[in-house]
Amino acid sequence: MEEFEKLLDSDLSEVEKLAQTFGWITGRIIEHGHSEVELARAMQDREALVKAQIKLAVMEHSRQILDYCYIRVTGGRAWHDQDRV
Repeated sequence: MEEFEKLLDSDLSEVEKLAQTFGWITGRIIEHGHSEVELARAMQDREALVKAQIKLAVMEHSRQILDYCYIRVTGGRAWHDQDRV
């Protein structure tokens, strides 16, 4: 959480802070989601796999929505590493 707090305390504009903190949080959720998918596959747990895949897809889509809105507001991408979106 120290990195999160540093983002909030930074000299970034408010809209940039919003994008960066949202990216930080959702990035970690997505990383965890990939681990959940791998575990469910390894355990051959179809129900858990589907749940994990849905959760992962929802988080990835929410990042795409924020990125689209960010582009419309600022003209630039919310994250410079668009592979994470």
